[in-house]
Amino acid sequence: MKKLKKTELLESLPPCKAKDLDLSSPLNLSYFEPFFVGLFEGSGCISMGCSAAKGGNLSYGRLQIRLKNLPENVKMLQSIAKEIGGIVIYEKKQGIITKVVWFAIAQKNVARCLQIFEKYPFLTSQKICQLAHLKKCLQNRSWSYHLETRNFKYAQQKEMLASYKKDFVIPPYFGPWLSGFAEAEGCFRSTQALSFYICQNQDWYILNAIKRFFNSHHKLGINKDLRRPWLDSVQYRLSMSGKPVLEKIVQHFTKYPLYGYKQVSFQVFCEKFFQKQH
Repeated sequence: MKKLKKTELLESLPPCKAKDLDLSSPLNLSYFEPFFVGLFEGSGCISMGCSAAKGGNLSYGRLQIRLKNLPENVKMLQSIAKEIGGIVIYEKKQGIITKVVWFAIAQKNVARCLQIFEKYPFLTSQKICQLAHLKKCLQNRSWSYHLETRNFKYAQQKEMLASYKKDFVIPPYFGPWLSGFAEAEGCFRSTQALSFYICQNQDWYILNAIKRFFNSHHKLGINKDLRRPWLDSVQYRLSMSGKPVLEKIVQHFTKYPLYGYKQVSFQVFCEKFFQKQH
């Protein structure tokens, strides 16, 4: 991938303007696919299942995205099922639908997703490791192979983290990827002071890339999980505020729109932002 210069990270964007999305129009796959990858990296999961065919010893891949059951999220996952493949189901808790879930289990749908993941490679260390394990299991479909290797799927993660911390290259598709990732992990805070907040386990380099992308001066912080001190995991956070950075954030999500419920909170965020400009 070509390494972008700092001045190229944020392209020339149109003037700030809050607007509603028309999701009834045909989707631009050159945008929607990397958006899907970012969303999957934030809220998706890769797992293996065991087929009942041929003695029940063949493994297959399962992909899923679980989101809160809100109309905007339902529509977004239905768009993924329509344009990329898979199905959308609902999860109930005590008789009440609480989650909407996109599933890709059929081999043709998983294969389609793998093509997209090749075209727009994963950026987070955990998903990179999960995908590598999935590919190995699809080459050796014996269920016993998965059982023997699943505990080692993250064996290269620490080495990967150290490498990316030194030299992470922001890819050309980072803009739409970031919008999908923010749909899962981002938060538009507008109750008091305006800010955009995002956190990530382990992957310091991802938040640093987002910081660089918006030419932000804000420092990355650490969230300490006092409830589980035995876990060898660190959660990093990035909170960005101030007119110069917030203007770039508004411009970004106007050019690279959100498709789920985060679009609703973004609209509220924009209204508050524009009110402060008068």
